[in-house]
Amino acid sequence: MTDSEDRREGLAIEEAGTERAYFAHNGKPLLSFGGMADVAFYLNQDAYDYKRWATWMAEHGRNHIRAYLPLSWKHVEKTTEINGGDVSNCLFPYKETEPGSRIFDLNQLDEAFWARFRDQLEFLEEKGQIVHLLVWNGWQLRAPDTSAGTKSEINWPGHFFNPSPNCNDFTAHQCGDLENRYAIYHSVSDGEEELVAAQKAFFKRVIDVTWDLDNVYFDLVHEMAEHKRDWLKTRQWIAEMAECMRSHWETKTSKPIIIGFDTGGFPEDEQDVVYSHPVFDAIIYGKRHTVEQAVGWRRHYQKPYIPQEGWDDNKVKYRLDQADNHVHMRKYYWKFTMAKCQQLDFYTKAEKDGFGYFVNYDPEGVNAFEKTAPHLRTFWNALIDFGNLWFQGRVDRGPGEHQYVLSSVEEAVVYCSSATGEEGVGYESQTIQVHELALGDGSYVAEITDPAAGVIDTRSVSAKDGKFELDLPAFMDDIAVHVYQAPATRMAT
Repeated sequence: MTDSEDRREGLAIEEAGTERAYFAHNGKPLLSFGGMADVAFYLNQDAYDYKRWATWMAEHGRNHIRAYLPLSWKHVEKTTEINGGDVSNCLFPYKETEPGSRIFDLNQLDEAFWARFRDQLEFLEEKGQIVHLLVWNGWQLRAPDTSAGTKSEINWPGHFFNPSPNCNDFTAHQCGDLENRYAIYHSVSDGEEELVAAQKAFFKRVIDVTWDLDNVYFDLVHEMAEHKRDWLKTRQWIAEMAECMRSHWETKTSKPIIIGFDTGGFPEDEQDVVYSHPVFDAIIYGKRHTVEQAVGWRRHYQKPYIPQEGWDDNKVKYRLDQADNHVHMRKYYWKFTMAKCQQLDFYTKAEKDGFGYFVNYDPEGVNAFEKTAPHLRTFWNALIDFGNLWFQGRVDRGPGEHQYVLSSVEEAVVYCSSATGEEGVGYESQTIQVHELALGDGSYVAEITDPAAGVIDTRSVSAKDGKFELDLPAFMDDIAVHVYQAPATRMAT
């Protein structure tokens, strides 16, 4: 295989269709974590210096961006303005009927926008950044009947599929009463063929731009829950558009496509319809996350779980601009890595004028998590058997309010931490006892990591009958142990 072919192998889900399904990138298990602006693809570089952010991310062990494609020209303009960009140079997915008219033709995609999008993706790929692409943005149906203030003024009123900002007769049935806008998701069941064709053209163009890259996976619709009505009709639209993306991808390449759908806020029966559907490869959830749910849904649906938006079990969303929560952010990432979640993000937006989308700032030094994130990357890179690590093992005696264990025949990892939402909790040196491991009998290396400082000690430990004991040093808030066979030992066996 050539270097080029290896690069194009890209993202895949190994052991798909089993509860052990996991993300791989170019044949190796992938941990994608971090954050950049979720409106990065709305903006020119004068309004968001994505190259600076991506470079900074790569320098600090992080490699993940979750970002939307825009569906409202007013939101693009507002976000550009608030971040100091030139509004006259804004780009949109669709062509205007006349330059500056802000009346769009949904049958004509604007090549300048899609070329910029491709350039952004290529640079992110070069910097090793994985892109969780939010293809269709559900919350841009916000209007005065569902939200107050600025967000209601710049979303549905500026939506490309709102009849007001386009010249296409096939959107006319969505005008008038605000309830009519939800017909945007009824086009398939209602036989609105021209509207369906225009919607599919958008999804197909996304595939045209991304299929040969190695760093993109897809979230069909982000945050639809609060902005939909008739579920029986909407579910037909969801399946049709996902199938459109998949089939168009398959005309381009034999590489696997990875598609998910954010069901945050959906009733359980509707979630089940989505997560059970074979067109979706991953579980994407955009509300509060717990380890129990991440593990339980993985087992039930036999798909990997993606916890979206850094929303911890204490109901706090972690953000880069909140400098005082870096310890909690660190523990969040370590905890959900131990839940075998491999795609982890957080917000980078800051509040400005009550809008909440100030993103064009220098990330350096904003949050001390940047100093500790590389230690998680080092820990991950040291794993030798991630595909076989499973939720097998328990701490019988040891420190921490939370205790998580993964093990395989070849290695084991243990993570102990103070409770979510607490910090500055000190633990005295003590012996940890870990039982019920899959680990085979024998001698192992035990590498002890302080997640705030990196590897602090390496010792020998013996495992027998799925058990080992290890003396831990005193620590603050959290500690991790990686037990593995030295390379020479592995080769000998």
